[in-house]
Amino acid sequence: MWKIFKRNPYAKIDRRKQLAEKKRTQARESAFRKRRRSEAWRKLKKRFNEFISNPFAPRKLSSEARERRRFKQFSRQERLEERLKWWNKFKKNPFTVIFPSKKRRAPEGGYLYVYNMTRLERKELAAIKRKQNRENFKKVISTPDLRQKFIFTYLHSTAYFIFSFMLMYIIYQIVTIGMASSFNIPVVWYYYQLKFPLYTYSPLYTRAALVTIFAIGPIASLMVGFVFLKMFFTKHVILKRFQLFFLWGFISGCNFFFGSYISGFFTRTEFIYTSEWLFMSNVFDIEEIIFTAISFVVMLIIGRIITPLFLLSSGSVTMIKPEFRLYFILSQVILPWLTGVVILFLITLPTYYIPLIIKTITPGLVLLPTLYLYDSLQYENIHKSGVISHNYFKWSIVIAAIALLFFYRIILSWGLKVM
Repeated sequence: MWKIFKRNPYAKIDRRKQLAEKKRTQARESAFRKRRRSEAWRKLKKRFNEFISNPFAPRKLSSEARERRRFKQFSRQERLEERLKWWNKFKKNPFTVIFPSKKRRAPEGGYLYVYNMTRLERKELAAIKRKQNRENFKKVISTPDLRQKFIFTYLHSTAYFIFSFMLMYIIYQIVTIGMASSFNIPVVWYYYQLKFPLYTYSPLYTRAALVTIFAIGPIASLMVGFVFLKMFFTKHVILKRFQLFFLWGFISGCNFFFGSYISGFFTRTEFIYTSEWLFMSNVFDIEEIIFTAISFVVMLIIGRIITPLFLLSSGSVTMIKPEFRLYFILSQVILPWLTGVVILFLITLPTYYIPLIIKTITPGLVLLPTLYLYDSLQYENIHKSGVISHNYFKWSIVIAAIALLFFYRIILSWGLKVM
């Protein structure tokens, strides 16, 4: 047993070898850093002497910098040639440039150019397409597995839309209340709106206060929306399961910025006060009309951009196949939004608030392009790309959305006074 406690005679030698190796490594690193500092100092002195000798001399480029500059010049020339080609085509026939030929899938395979077809042929093609849609719909209804997938997709997406909308609306209200409190303006928080009990000509209603209070909520919503968009592309295994929630959160964040301005433009409430007091404008001035038009256009552009994101967040390769894609867009995009509009309207009864109702409708501007772009050629083979990850239906999401609506309605029914 005494051999167990006997000291190793080579342990001290090994320790010395380790220390010596560590010192050699540190010496090498120190020498490397010293050489780098001396080289940087030498280059700096050389550049300084060259500058002193001739301050206006052109800078000498390295081989990589010369290659980069040559590539930029080549790209610039290529873009110029493309513009010239486009201009020549436009001068020759402006109609074909503005409205290019659109491809449609032919029944026997391949593609057909719509603008090269006669009116009768286009009608026949449309009739064939309607017939195929009816057959695919019957297939969805008659197949239990497909029917269950579309029903669960509808429930999941509806819960995510309501949950994200309410979460963003609560953030919108909390940030607005916090900013009003910083100006010593009292607020009463109801489930349908924020009320300011001060009289109209109160000295607390300064220009800076009104601009900041009614702008902070939409700005915070837009910033949180972009955070949701960033999280949509996360690589985290667990967070990736909530891609659809992050997508609805991004849509809600953009809606509470651009949609709030559209709502304020028609109802003269909330976000519209920011531009009114910032530019000291009157009702329906030109800047308000311009900002409203920009809001409409931006929301339509956002809808065009996020169409493939709905396909990526489907969680099922089967549902986004070309023959079922229309019903997928209806079950995950359009019907959940319409259901959410109805539910959010019902929870505000009997005291409904028109600006809030408009804010539930304006997401339709983002969702409208999906009805026209879901079948685009650039998304033709997205179901074969291998980027669609499988998601499982969870009743907890639906229960969480119902619980949030219930507690929000009950707690704020009598108003929460914030001084």
